[in-house]
Amino acid sequence: MNRSYIGSSQRTFQQAVIRLLETEYGFLNSRRVIGMLAKDVEHLADEFHPATACVSSGWMVFTGTKATGGKAHPGKSAGDYPLITLSWPVLLPDDIETMIHMPTGRAGRQRMSELLKKRLQRIVEYGLNHPDGPVLLTCADLGLMLGRTNPQISNLLKDLRVETGKSLITKGYYFDQGMRPTHKAEIVTLYEQGMDEADIARHSNHAQSSVGRYLRDYERVKLLLQRNISVAQISPLTGLQPTVVDAYVKLTKQYHPDLLPNSDLPPIGA
Repeated sequence: MNRSYIGSSQRTFQQAVIRLLETEYGFLNSRRVIGMLAKDVEHLADEFHPATACVSSGWMVFTGTKATGGKAHPGKSAGDYPLITLSWPVLLPDDIETMIHMPTGRAGRQRMSELLKKRLQRIVEYGLNHPDGPVLLTCADLGLMLGRTNPQISNLLKDLRVETGKSLITKGYYFDQGMRPTHKAEIVTLYEQGMDEADIARHSNHAQSSVGRYLRDYERVKLLLQRNISVAQISPLTGLQPTVVDAYVKLTKQYHPDLLPNSDLPPIGA
C-alpha cells in the first residue's frame, strides 16, 4: 500500500464535517455516531446541490416533496416532509421554437396560454413519474418556476384537468387538502374501463384505501339512482356532501345514462 496519498484522500467534505462536530459539538462523544451524521450531511449536500455540469440548459434545480404519508396536519412546515431535489424541464428547445414563431394579437395570446399549459403539465408529470416515487410541487412552486401567481397556476391546472382528464396532482391535492371532482372522474373512468383498485391507485397516484372509498361512494350513489331515489335525497341518505353527490351523479349519467333521466340531472357547475 502506498500511504503517500492517504492524506489527500482524507481532505473531504465528510471529514470536514467530522472535524466540525468533534470540535464544536462536544456532547457527541461517539466517533461512530459522528461518522454517521457526517455521511448523512454529505448525502443531503449532494441532493440539494447537484453538479451543475449535469443539468441541461433550460432545466431548473428545485426541491420538491416526496409523495408519502397521509393527510397534512396543522403546524407542519414544508420542511417536515421528505424532500427531493431534481432538475425540472422548465424550458425546452420546443418552447423556444414556439416563442420564435409566436403570432401577434389574439392568436398570439391564445398560443401563449397553450404553451404555458403545456409547460405546466410537463413539469407536474415529470415529478409524478419520478422513478423513486412521485415528487410533488405546490402551486407556489410552479408559479415561481413559470413566473405566475398562485391563482393563475391554480386556474391553469383546473383547465388542464378538464382538458386532459388527468389529475395532475400538486402537493396540496396529495396531502388531502382537496380531493376534487376531477380526481373522482379519473378514478371512476378507470374503474368503468375495468381497471382494478390497485392499478387505479398506481395510475392516479392515490392511496388504494382512498380509491376504494371513492369507488364505494360512487357505487352507493349509483345504487340509489337505480332504486329511483331522487338526487336531492341522496345526500342526506348517504352523508355525502351535495357537491360530491352531484359529481357522482354526473359520472353515473355518463356511464349509465339509463339510471338517470335528463330532468333529474344536477345543474351544470353544481
